[in-house]
Amino acid sequence: MALRATILSLALLAAMPAVADDDLPDEEAAAWTRHEVDLQYMGFTTRYTCSGMKSKVKLLLKHMGVRSDVKVLERGCEYGYQKVADFPRMKITFWAPAIPKAGDKDPGDPVLGVWKPVVIKRDSPKGLEMGDCELVELFYDRVVPKFLTRNVKGGVNCIPHQLVGNRIDLRMEVLTGVQSVDDARAQAQKQSLH
Repeated sequence: MALRATILSLALLAAMPAVADDDLPDEEAAAWTRHEVDLQYMGFTTRYTCSGMKSKVKLLLKHMGVRSDVKVLERGCEYGYQKVADFPRMKITFWAPAIPKAGDKDPGDPVLGVWKPVVIKRDSPKGLEMGDCELVELFYDRVVPKFLTRNVKGGVNCIPHQLVGNRIDLRMEVLTGVQSVDDARAQAQKQSLH
């Protein structure tokens, strides 16, 4: 009888769903908040053309869940086919969800904020390589603090002039915005007109 009760208890425990941390909500009432960041890249290992650096920065921003109207302006660039810039600068303007505080006069456009797990490492997002270590380190120091994050783990460790020994391993949850059904329809109509 005791054996049967133990087996029944274990079966019931196994059938119960795994419970996540109940203190951390999955969704938040949020608002799109505008951020501006100036990035000046002075890496030792990898040098970029301005368009190459711009595409990597946009790749990281989209991976973090910014609104689709992100703007990246290039500065200090050498123009010409495949011309590498010595110290490229980017002025980044993007919108990310923030939780409005009581008394905010203009909290921004409302959006449903959803906590999304984000991993930044080699090939996550697709196209990120070990040679991008110093750019990821700069992005982590200057851009990631503009996002609402939680459960941040890992880090970035870059060794100048080397690819071996570099470590890109960031794991976190980021508050991202979920597009409303009306906004998605309007955007689809706008794209079909072009």
